[in-house]
Amino acid sequence: MFAHLTAKAVLAAAAIAMAFFGIGLLGMALAAWLVKELGAVGGYALAGVILLAPPLSWAAFTHLSRPKTPPPAANNELTRVLLAAVAKETPWLALAGAGLAAAANLFLNRNKSPK
Repeated sequence: MFAHLTAKAVLAAAAIAMAFFGIGLLGMALAAWLVKELGAVGGYALAGVILLAPPLSWAAFTHLSRPKTPPPAANNELTRVLLAAVAKETPWLALAGAGLAAAANLFLNRNKSPK
């Protein structure tokens, strides 16, 4: 089992290295051809734009097409009621009530899935 996983990891590393160096060599070939056509500065600049445009456009597309996150849900009604009742009493009782309300809110929301 361990040898099988190790072999897969080695093959994955080799594939990643081949892709990395293959893209690098394609970039060098493109840059060399463009240097011959446009000069050193123009060739390297255009090769950089050609190689950088697809990943940047993909990242912009995925960022802009991501669904908007809904606003956070309002706190539990029990918390508001307890805090309102305790706020009318003395300050030390208000602090204790706020702590109890927070504990009750955590207890009541422990098994709810986030929406």
